[in-house]
Amino acid sequence: MKSQTELEVKFLVPPAARAGIAAELARGSAARARIQLTALYLDTPDRRLAQAGMAWRLRREGRRWIQTLKAGSTNALERFEHEAIRPGPTADADEHAGTRPGDRLITTLRRARADGVEPVERFRTEVRRKVRRIRTRGAVVEVAFDEGRVVSAGASQPIREIEFELVSGSPMAMLCLAERWRKRFALVYDPRSKAERGDRLAGGSLFPPLRKAARLRYAEDAAATEAFGVVLDECLAQITRNAIGLIEGDPVQRVEHVHQSRVGIRRLRSALRSFQGWVPMPPTELVENLRSLFATLGMSRDSDVLGSGVFAELTRAGAPALEVPPGPTGPDPVEVVRSAAAQRSFLAWIAWRATFASAPGESGVGALKTELPPEAQHLAGPAGTAETPESETSNALRPDAAGPEANAKPEEVASDDPRTFRRNVARRLRRWHGRIVSDWNSFDTLDDAGLHALRKRIKRQRYAVEFFAPLLRRRQVERYLAALSAIQDRMGELNDLFVARARYLTLGTPDPTAWFALGWLAARIAEVRALAKPKLAKLAKADPPKP
Repeated sequence: MKSQTELEVKFLVPPAARAGIAAELARGSAARARIQLTALYLDTPDRRLAQAGMAWRLRREGRRWIQTLKAGSTNALERFEHEAIRPGPTADADEHAGTRPGDRLITTLRRARADGVEPVERFRTEVRRKVRRIRTRGAVVEVAFDEGRVVSAGASQPIREIEFELVSGSPMAMLCLAERWRKRFALVYDPRSKAERGDRLAGGSLFPPLRKAARLRYAEDAAATEAFGVVLDECLAQITRNAIGLIEGDPVQRVEHVHQSRVGIRRLRSALRSFQGWVPMPPTELVENLRSLFATLGMSRDSDVLGSGVFAELTRAGAPALEVPPGPTGPDPVEVVRSAAAQRSFLAWIAWRATFASAPGESGVGALKTELPPEAQHLAGPAGTAETPESETSNALRPDAAGPEANAKPEEVASDDPRTFRRNVARRLRRWHGRIVSDWNSFDTLDDAGLHALRKRIKRQRYAVEFFAPLLRRRQVERYLAALSAIQDRMGELNDLFVARARYLTLGTPDPTAWFALGWLAARIAEVRALAKPKLAKLAKADPPKP
């Protein structure tokens, strides 16, 4: 039996890169022959294992059958894996006993059987794998290129992906190698496992789902670094899973994938503000790249939302026949998240997360120090070599790209003590609530810029309460979030009206369409402001939740 924590990162391979990758993997003495792999994934018909975050499979490797249990981690790199050799394609959960996920698997199956439910094969994967072990400066990395398909009940989807798994050495060195290959072959980061893809196919869907913000879970006595690690992982998961949803998803859901990608970015930026001063901050370059991606996706979303929202309301109100007012053409969001800049940014954030100490005493990625290891500073050369410096390696993977906050010494940030963290949270929520109260007191005199600033404060406060919710009193959180949500909806409606008004102003006042639209918009803006005021008053009079 073998139990370990896998450190790996995976990418989709564009068709144009297939031949180049195959040739690269065939190079060198460390190359291995093609391997044919067939894996049967087991679960109950009602998906109890998938819902518990586990994947259980039997895989034929040559003449051997290997039974494997995998359990996900919150971060993008780390997964638990436990293997056992089986005499044939028969599964035995007891092989994993003694490990935490294994004991959870046994308990889950015992309860399922008590309900009359047995595990079955839900889907299978059939792949041809090419493997090469690469020694790069600071790490030994196994690079595996898989081509094949995932199959369930007669339906199938193609698989063409490449995975970088750390055999030994530094996770940062592995990520630097992956970045060079990503750049060379235009790879696309894919946070999904084969088990996730198969589970989705077995459920009847060919497309990645929308990824909305998930409830955060960490211990009530967590320190700031542990809580921030969980928050950061959740935000990155929302961003990258909606990015892959845009690339491989249902075109009908494109607008929502864009929206949820932007929500994930906004939440991550709010998380940095919420934890600022208590934990080390990322390099400035990472934050700016994310801000740029947010703005570019916003151009696309404004066109889609206005076309189906405010302009549709104008038509129902009797506006003259009109075309969507001219404005900047939104970029194709699929190409935006496919772009080298976006993909480089995703991997750079994962790399920074790998250097972040999420909790004292943890093993694996979470135990790494906040400084990059020395071997990551000089990784260079063509993929798989380290012979000459490579000036084009992403600066975000280098320590000298970090701003002063990222290199802060431990004594320059708040003590990472659970009690100090809880006191800091209570003070910050009260202070930010006080700014919202101040805006409520001057609400009638706020101009467009002031209303926009208020909207941002309300969003930041909502996200902060969600980030700190595991520390706070549950009923207080529920009441406060309800008040925040109500006013946030009204402020979002106002923002859409302001964007529409700006578009119509570009038509010029002689245009009769503009006359009608601007008059209607002015009346609607006044109406929504009036509706928003009591919602804001309710929030202002509420007490922010306490630990």
